[in-house]
Amino acid sequence: MNILETAPISIVRRNHGIEHATVHILTARDPSLRLIGKADTTGFNIYGAVARDDLLVAAQHALARLQAGEAALAVHPRCGTNLVVAGLLTALAAILAVGRKPSIKKLPDVILATTFAAFIAQPLGLTLQARVTTSPDAMGARITGIREQFFGQLQAQHVDIEWD
Repeated sequence: MNILETAPISIVRRNHGIEHATVHILTARDPSLRLIGKADTTGFNIYGAVARDDLLVAAQHALARLQAGEAALAVHPRCGTNLVVAGLLTALAAILAVGRKPSIKKLPDVILATTFAAFIAQPLGLTLQARVTTSPDAMGARITGIREQFFGQLQAQHVDIEWD
């Protein structure tokens, strides 16, 4: 039994894929858009200046493209998964380079190790997204609406997704 294919994990992974595809669609139309997304079991939130109608059209278009087989849309280069992988790898590299006896003489080793870790973090983060944190499987999904939410002064729009 694969834990990634059990509810609620599989639902969040699939919603995360639809979220990424939606962000791809929106930023292709307007590369200056700065958006943050967060998937959950009922859909995903989009934080950023995007009109509700534009978000709805983009989400529906993204869903249709995923359902047509465009699996690459489920992976996004600015995903938080990439940041987590980069942070963990560079921290581990720094710890290993410093060793048990910290010394300023080890600074070049730390710089080299963390640079190498950051270099390999991007492809590793994309692979981790594709295999673990997202899923391009959008069959049976339908977008049922968008709800506006507020977290203090921060506005978010939640794209509601239901699954058959």
